[in-house]
Amino acid sequence: MIENLVRQVQANCQVANASQAGNFSLCGLLLRLRQLYKWEHGLLPWQEPEPAPVLAWVESQENLWESLEGEAPAALSVNGSLADPFAVDTLNAWLKAHGLAYGAGLSRGLAPTFFLGELAQVRRLGEATVFILDRELARDLDGSPALCQDTLIYVRRQTLAFYLWDRLSDPTQQGNRLVNAALESRGLSLLDLLRQPHRHQARFQDLLADEVESALHHELGELGEKGMRQAFYALLERFPQSRAEVWGRGLKDALAEVSDSGRLAYLIRERRFASLALFLAWQPGLYPLLLPELEPACRELRDGGWEALEEARGRALERLRGIAAELQDLLEARRSDSETQAELDRRFLQPLGL
Repeated sequence: MIENLVRQVQANCQVANASQAGNFSLCGLLLRLRQLYKWEHGLLPWQEPEPAPVLAWVESQENLWESLEGEAPAALSVNGSLADPFAVDTLNAWLKAHGLAYGAGLSRGLAPTFFLGELAQVRRLGEATVFILDRELARDLDGSPALCQDTLIYVRRQTLAFYLWDRLSDPTQQGNRLVNAALESRGLSLLDLLRQPHRHQARFQDLLADEVESALHHELGELGEKGMRQAFYALLERFPQSRAEVWGRGLKDALAEVSDSGRLAYLIRERRFASLALFLAWQPGLYPLLLPELEPACRELRDGGWEALEEARGRALERLRGIAAELQDLLEARRSDSETQAELDRRFLQPLGL
């Protein structure tokens, strides 16, 4: 029965892939294809396949996606009944007894996303229910290591391990002082880890456990900023696959980082230097523009200035909450889409050079 469900979910993952593929940059698509290939063929994050079979597999995937273009995800047959593929609560109520968890939602550009994995842990944190997934049985290209849906948060350890290894093994990271400082604080050398990953697995797993908590607290921060979540979904509904969506997604994520329940507050409170250094080293594209307070405060961190970073977080939180409220007011005003788009450009995008 479980095997049949896995096949159904993976079929929907292929439908999702057909929708998702065009939403990534070429570099982003290649990275996700690489991770998906490793997952599908049972490889560990540091195991590199031969190029020829990968290229043949990529071609077969592209042909499959072309044949699936425009198809909708199918209902799932579970226990003799049909379930909507987005009925997460219904499906998880049944799967929990089997030690599994299912996720479904919308990724960038409103493309569907699905995954099914082994449920390693369930936590209750305030209003949030947290599912920590380990080995995944079905997944798509999107591969978000963590996500929040209403009050349900998923953290995907296997997906996060692929992401973490890919970032560490990127040749451009070998001279990154923040990455090296992060690993050294955990008793690791980046070069030693890359040369002998099996020998250093215990410490890599410790680093991965730190990153699970870091990713979880980003999602807790997003859950705590309900006004921004509402504004973002309204923005996404009106302006999908636009510069406004990219900016809005960046604003939502940046606000989650500095929220009182978010990642930075947690890392500062717990003095989690390794995860903080990796966060600063790998800030997504818009973060430096949306969080200019962090860089000067982090210079003081080298001298033990955690207080300066906490003050910078508070200033960024106040400023971004103001922008989120302004965005919500704009979206609730009775204006046409063209007028709203022009105002979004004038107030928010153009000042950032977007």
